[in-house]
Amino acid sequence: MKKTAIIISAILAGEMAVPSAATAKNNYPTFPTRPKDIPFNELPEEEQKAYNEGFDEYKAELCRAYWNGEYDWDFNLDGKVDVYDTHYIALRYLEMINSYDKIDYSLCVWTEERGKEHIHLPFTAEMRAKVDEEGDLNGDGRVNMIDLSHMLMTLYSKYENGDVNNDGMLDARDASKILTYYSEQSVNIASDYETEINMEYLGDLNGDEIIDASDASFALAEYSKRATE
Repeated sequence: MKKTAIIISAILAGEMAVPSAATAKNNYPTFPTRPKDIPFNELPEEEQKAYNEGFDEYKAELCRAYWNGEYDWDFNLDGKVDVYDTHYIALRYLEMINSYDKIDYSLCVWTEERGKEHIHLPFTAEMRAKVDEEGDLNGDGRVNMIDLSHMLMTLYSKYENGDVNNDGMLDARDASKILTYYSEQSVNIASDYETEINMEYLGDLNGDEIIDASDASFALAEYSKRATE
């Protein structure tokens, strides 16, 4: 299980205290609520159904509003919104947990020129204020890992499952990238941040919650099927 999923599970289970952001405020759609002291699978069936329907509506509205340009999630202030902006929600969450601010953080990135390397990302007061104001996606008055999960869900809603290189199509290059990722993970070679998130959200084609050679085979089979249609 990925680190993101572990932290989110702990929050949902009530095992981790989540501090509030300083100025969190937005006009995002309302996230559905349910009893916190009863496990979800023990709720009456109609309540489970209502909650799931409410979550689907919330997700659809959040995606619609974002893709219509209603929200500004350029948290690192580089003029574009991408997977790296989601990282700033995690940075802010960690700051609040540890009760101190840092001026930068190290992150593994990949570039055509240099391959994988760790770089230091700035985290200025202006960036921090923007996360506090725009980062509370579920409207609970807090900026935390659940908001990061919802932001990633929204950003990846435009990609087909398996399109791990984000070029808008599922083809042999995606299969190759999945296989490379699996091979590196097998020998404990760390991936860059963007690849890690791409695989977490798009790489599990067979639904077994593991990214491995079978997912690459699924991608290649689907590509071959489409190429002959």
